[in-house]
Amino acid sequence: MTGPTSCSSGLDAVDRIFEVERAAADTWPATTVRESQGWLLRHCERLRRGRSNSALPPRHVRDLDSSVDELVRFYADHGAPPRVQVGPMPWHAELDEHLAARGFRRDGSVRVLTSGRVLDTAEHAPEVRVRLDAEPTPDWLAASVAAGGRAEPALAAIGGPVRFATAEVDGVAAGVGLFVVRGSWCAVYCMATAAAFRRRGIARSVLRAGARWARDSGAAELFLQVAADNEPAVRLYAGCGFESSHEYHYRVADTRI
Repeated sequence: MTGPTSCSSGLDAVDRIFEVERAAADTWPATTVRESQGWLLRHCERLRRGRSNSALPPRHVRDLDSSVDELVRFYADHGAPPRVQVGPMPWHAELDEHLAARGFRRDGSVRVLTSGRVLDTAEHAPEVRVRLDAEPTPDWLAASVAAGGRAEPALAAIGGPVRFATAEVDGVAAGVGLFVVRGSWCAVYCMATAAAFRRRGIARSVLRAGARWARDSGAAELFLQVAADNEPAVRLYAGCGFESSHEYHYRVADTRI
C-alpha cells in the first residue's frame, strides 16, 4: 500500500488524507449512512461494491471488536456483505490485521490522485466542446453505462454543487465526467471516453472544462480515484497534472461471520 506522501498545503500528510477521504464520502454519498463512533456505515441499494457499500473508519478507534461487530450487523440488516475501506492511516495496519484475523479477505485496491495544477489549465479552452449540466442528461447516462457505469442510485444522492460534463464531437457524446465541489475540494468521478474517440484529447478537455467550473465554484484542488492496477489511467491523469496521494483497499467477509 502506498503510504502518505508529503504535501505543501500546510496540512499534515495524514490530516490531508483524512480530509480527502471525508470529501469523497460527502461527494459520492450512499443512500443510507449511519455514523457511529466516527465510523461511516454506508449502503446503497442495487450497488454491491465500492465506496457506497463500505464502512469508512475514523482516524482512530477505541474498540475494534465492538466496532466490527456493529458494522457486520449493519450490513446483515441490509442484506449485504460487510466491507471495510482500509487506508494508510497509522492505526489502519492494526485494523487490517484484525479484519484478516476475523475472516475478511482483501478485495481490490484504489489509488487516489490529487492536483491543484489542473486548475492552472482552466484558462485554456477545451480542445472539443464540453457541455456542463446540473443534472445527468440521457446522453450522459448512456455514455456512462456504455463505459460500465451503473451508478444511478449514488447519482440520485449527490447534492450540488455538481456538474455532469459531456464532450461532444459531431453531436455525439464522446466522453463524460462528473465534478462535485465540497469546500476547497472538487471530486472527479465517472470519467469515460467512447472507444471511437480515444487518443483525441477528450479526457483532457473534460478535465479542463470541469476544472474551470470547479475553480469558479471555489475549489482549490481536484481529486479522483482509479483502480490501483489501472496503469493506463494513472498515466493519463499524470499527464493532466495529477499526482499520487495514497492508496486504500477493501476487506470484505461473508455475512455469516
